[in-house]
Amino acid sequence: MRRLLLRLFPAPWRARYGEEFEALLEERPLGPFDVADVLLAAFDAHLNLRGLTAASNHAKGFVMTLRLAGLAAILGGLAWAAGLAMASADDSDGIGVGIWMFVAGTVLLLFALVGLSAFQSRRHPRLVWAAFIVPAVGGVVTVAGALMMAVSPDDTIVVGFGGWDFWIVGLITLIVGSGLFALASWRTGSVSRTGSALLGVAAAILLIAMPPMFGLVEIPWEPLLSIAFAALLLSFSAGWVVLGLGAIRRDRPSIVVTSGGA
Repeated sequence: MRRLLLRLFPAPWRARYGEEFEALLEERPLGPFDVADVLLAAFDAHLNLRGLTAASNHAKGFVMTLRLAGLAAILGGLAWAAGLAMASADDSDGIGVGIWMFVAGTVLLLFALVGLSAFQSRRHPRLVWAAFIVPAVGGVVTVAGALMMAVSPDDTIVVGFGGWDFWIVGLITLIVGSGLFALASWRTGSVSRTGSALLGVAAAILLIAMPPMFGLVEIPWEPLLSIAFAALLLSFSAGWVVLGLGAIRRDRPSIVVTSGGA
């Protein structure tokens, strides 16, 4: 993985800074945040707008800021919940503002997932990657499903599955995966435990509500599903907002190497 990431940089850059940068990558297991920062650094090195010397800054620190990830978590959590609530309340057959707010919120949450993973300890690299990959896949699938519904709401896309099927499967995976992200964050103590707990509550509510939601189990009082849905929206959105606020307060470079080993 490290060799592959290093080869993304232009040859002149590797010749001058490659050994130092490879040593930097060897210091600890790489998480999603680190990989994203290396990709941004390689892209900037290829642009080379400020010359080779300026590109050496990437050997001292990565470029993605946790402040941006925190802001994305806050805006994404709010837009996701508001969009899903609006889409659920819309009885028309068309694709309204709610779906587009939901899509925008989901994209922001995917960015937040990358950035907030920087807080997670490297003691559990497999858990950290699983906690990123599962909700990220869910986010991509649910966004794809929403776009499919916007383009062809009544068409079957793949083997009997339409846009709504992809959307709901991706949505469930995103929420449950966010619960896994919360578990990883809780175990490592890397971010707000309150925010992690709220995301965990949202995932638990969804798992409990899924059987009656799909008609597998009958419940005696139908409004319970509406209450569960409202609680899920509130806890999921609040969880990301709290995590985002914590990231903004704790904004700092993910990896820092100072000259002279100081």
